[in-house]
Parts: sequence; structure tokens; C-alpha cells
Amino acid sequence: MGNWIKKDFRGIHEINISEPVVNISYYEADAYARWARKRLPTEAEWEKAASWNEDLQVKTVYPWGDTTPLPKNANLLESYIWGPSIVGSYPEGKSYYGCYQMIGDVWEWTSSEYTLYPGFNPKFSEYTDKWAINQKVLRGGSFATPTNQIRNSYRNYFKPYERILFSGLRCAKNT
Repeated sequence: MGNWIKKDFRGIHEINISEPVVNISYYEADAYARWARKRLPTEAEWEKAASWNEDLQVKTVYPWGDTTPLPKNANLLESYIWGPSIVGSYPEGKSYYGCYQMIGDVWEWTSSEYTLYPGFNPKFSEYTDKWAINQKVLRGGSFATPTNQIRNSYRNYFKPYERILFSGLRCAKNT
């Protein structure tokens, strides 16, 4: 039986099962989570796992704190890896709750519908308002996100049926 291969920015190569899954739709991410007897996190759960430091009772800008991302913290555009890293590759980037790679590597689907934040006043409502329907939220950025754009509160959105090259998943589990 042959090995599975993929084509990405790094060329054609075998799939490394230790890397995050990429290029999946919300429906595929949700189906996997259900199959694994888990679920996709809500946007609020994702942000708490990435941002909250219980000991200090503060919200941080990045999972590891408030210091600017360095290559030791996350796989972002300036890492020049051009694909996701092996899970667990950035111990100096983990969150207070012990979650690895909350930013960089892949945009992570959440179960939340994309809505504009309460009180948001768009500069271009004719553009912004039309995007705030029938979309799902992704969080965390990817290996193609520039360091100067990333933060725990950075959000993205796509239609749930769209396969996004930079999208993946993180499962949550009720305890």
C-alpha cells in the first residue's frame, strides 16, 4: 500500500501525520471532531484558551504573554517554513492552559457564526455588512500570517463549505 502525498508550497511530499491537518472546510472539521467524540470550540472558548492567564487574572496579547512573537514562539510568515509545523514544536509559545500553537501554523475553525462585534462601526458598511452573514469564525492565523498582524484576538471568517488552504482544526471536549 502506498503512502499518502500532498502538494503544497513546499512541493510534493508525503503527508506527515504529526502536522496539523490543512485545507479543510468547517463541515469536515466538525465531522472529524464529532467522530473523535469531541467538538469544535466556540470563538470565546478559543480566545480564552489562547489569552487568559488565570494566575495573573489578565488577558494576554499572545498565548505566551505580551512579548512580540519570535521564531521560538510560533510558525508565522517570517519563519519561512511555508507549511504547518509538527504538533508540539513550540513549547515557548504555549498558552497558560498548556495549549500549543494557538497562533501560527493553521487558521482553526470554531463553531461560532461570524458576527460583527457589538458597537462596531464600520468605515465601509456597504462592504463590511455583507460579509457578516453565513460565515464561520477561524482563529489563530497561519504559517502565512505576518508577525505584525497576529494577536490572540485576530479573527477570520469563511463560508462553512469552503476549503481554505490555511485552515485546520482544534478540538474541544466537555469535561
